[in-house]
Amino acid sequence: MKEVPEEVLRKLASYYNLFKHGDSSEVIPPWIHNINNMTKMDLEYETRDAIRTCRDLRRKINDLEYEGERLIPVKSKRDKLMQDLQREWTYMSYYLYTLFLHSGVEVSEEDFDEFLREETGSRSHITNLSSARR
Repeated sequence: MKEVPEEVLRKLASYYNLFKHGDSSEVIPPWIHNINNMTKMDLEYETRDAIRTCRDLRRKINDLEYEGERLIPVKSKRDKLMQDLQREWTYMSYYLYTLFLHSGVEVSEEDFDEFLREETGSRSHITNLSSARR
């Protein structure tokens, strides 16, 4: 297992804060610092859980894209939900990327984007990692 660089943890914190609080502050919550202290078993569990969450989010985003008007007739509410789902998606996909880095997998954000696209069954690149650089 490898130490996740501080810059990656700051970026994860930024995505997390944007998702949870609507503000992309780089204040790093204690649980993010603890990623580097995860045991192998914790890391495997968190990775499986994050992949499952990403699949669920991808399904929700697809449902909203294709059947959104039927599911949520009010456009402003539908747009708000899509924005919230996309923020959660960006945070969760970057969290998964961080877990991969901690496990010792040497992968670029672009290669990880391809992996996650395959894992979630999407036909397009969906992590926003290569385009959402800050």
